Amino acid sequence: MANLMKPEVLRLYKRIMRLSQTWNSINPSNTGEERRFIKDEARTWFQRNKQVDNIQQIKDHIQEAEARLEMALHYKNPHPRPINLPPKTYTANQGKKIGTAQQRLRDQSRPVYIKSIDTESGFRKSD
Repeated sequence: MANLMKPEVLRLYKRIMRLSQTWNSINPSNTGEERRFIKDEARTWFQRNKQVDNIQQIKDHIQEAEARLEMALHYKNPHPRPINLPPKTYTANQGKKIGTAQQRLRDQSRPVYIKSIDTESGFRKSD
């Protein structure tokens, strides 16, 4: 069943690899480094997720990759952007257990483009 998604995954991978060849950094001295980062990041994540066979998980990973790609193009920065928490989700007692309402707000605030590097999202297990 996951084979149905294979052409879409390959198109995305090719698109990212082409971008890594033509990427131009805002600071020209960083262009080579950022091109390597894009290529290495794509290889790492596609390799890490090659065993995923659940269609919905594959779609989620594709959505995340496309979001990161669009953000990189828009902001001219290939690195993932930090998470912005909504109001009232940060308290002075961060060391203590947070309530379910606060946890729900935090979960909803996690953008799709950061899930693979976010250990709390469930996409990546803690190392």
